[in-house]
Amino acid sequence: MYRHILIPTDGSKLAERGVAHGLALAKSVGARVSVIYVVDPLLAVTGDFASVLDQAAKAAKEAGVSCETIQVENVPPHEAIIAAAEDKGCNLIVMSSHGLSGLSMLLIGSVTNKVLTYAKTPVLVCR
Repeated sequence: MYRHILIPTDGSKLAERGVAHGLALAKSVGARVSVIYVVDPLLAVTGDFASVLDQAAKAAKEAGVSCETIQVENVPPHEAIIAAAEDKGCNLIVMSSHGLSGLSMLLIGSVTNKVLTYAKTPVLVCR
């Protein structure tokens, strides 16, 4: 049913649940995954985003799931997630509902909510 699953992460503990759930689902149905991290401009300077993607790739390898990582900069997170799902031909997005997105979450709303609102790809939300 699902062949390619997109898993957004921001490196938070809650987002890790979405990664773990997405990997478990991918393994159970034989799907491959793409893990996307939308780089916050402050983290772009420190390079911390690379470790988030490395951890997700390592977890996928340990689970025996084919994984590619995607890094996007200077794009609103929900737009980057939706575009990646379409560009990569993903037929499911698996994400957590309350990952950390900094001050922007307080000012402009939840990334998950925006993905749910605008994505044409089905979205599975993990709590």
